[in-house]
Amino acid sequence: MSTSPHDALFKAVLGQPEHARGALRAVMPVAVSDALDWPSLATCPGSFIDPALRPRHSDLLFSVAWRDGGDALIYVLFEHQSTVDDHMAFRILRYLVRIWERWVADHPRAATLPVIVPVTLYHGDEPWTAPRSFESLFDVPAAVQAALAPHLVHFRYLLDDLSEIADDVLRTRAMTALGRLAEACFKHARSNEHLLDTLAVWADVVRDAILAPHGREAVGLVMQYILLVNNHVEPEALQAFLERVASPEAKDIVMTAGERLIQQGWQEGRQEGRQEGECMLLLRLLRKRFGNAVDAAVEQRVTAASSAQLEAWGDRVLSAATLAELFAD
Repeated sequence: MSTSPHDALFKAVLGQPEHARGALRAVMPVAVSDALDWPSLATCPGSFIDPALRPRHSDLLFSVAWRDGGDALIYVLFEHQSTVDDHMAFRILRYLVRIWERWVADHPRAATLPVIVPVTLYHGDEPWTAPRSFESLFDVPAAVQAALAPHLVHFRYLLDDLSEIADDVLRTRAMTALGRLAEACFKHARSNEHLLDTLAVWADVVRDAILAPHGREAVGLVMQYILLVNNHVEPEALQAFLERVASPEAKDIVMTAGERLIQQGWQEGRQEGRQEGECMLLLRLLRKRFGNAVDAAVEQRVTAASSAQLEAWGDRVLSAATLAELFAD
């Protein structure tokens, strides 16, 4: 099953310690943050998500050393749905147990367990309302809560709710430019009809992200995300935006992102044996490019085309000025 665009961008950006470091420090309690040796932050391999949930969720595990020695584990779980999960604390508990089980298997002589701090990054349209402490999920009569409390599982996950953070605060977070740009797109890209007007306020962040090492390729991933999740932004408008806020050469980032997106669509279609998926992808891109000119006749022509023809048209979809030029053989 293909990876969701949220999952892909999250892992590509916040899966890198240099970008994750600022995001984690932004929500970590100050005393804990001060006790950690942040330059030592490193990714740990493996996923602890249930296979059935992987198309909708992504998890990343980092290790970071204490300043005075020893190791801590920070578990970062990203919630990329627009709806709130009322059982988030229970799901996180299952992941924590899996991490500890793996750690014990690797350290059978250890008498203690490493610390794991769960952090959830949420970017739905509405503020997060689910319980953040595990004990809140128990149905316990008020009269015996105090007596039972010492015998129950207690933990509270950290929540980074982007819907509750003002843009001017998000823009000034102590993060890399790419990290801030990715978080801005997580917050705004999915449902914003005027996304480019919103991102215009982030022009300096976009420029800094492009100028960073490997910045053009990295920003291309963000542009690919926008093309995938936002039905209101056309490739030409995105190119013009980058040209305006960065440089004339920056518009090529969108072309590269679009070509990569198309190729990814063809590869997934071939892997899953679904020509229907190739047709849907091409028609979506054609509607972004040519609007109402994509009528029933165009849809019929695309639907009846071979896989090879669909791929050829897909290679031209961002460069053809007209439908006639795109379909020319």
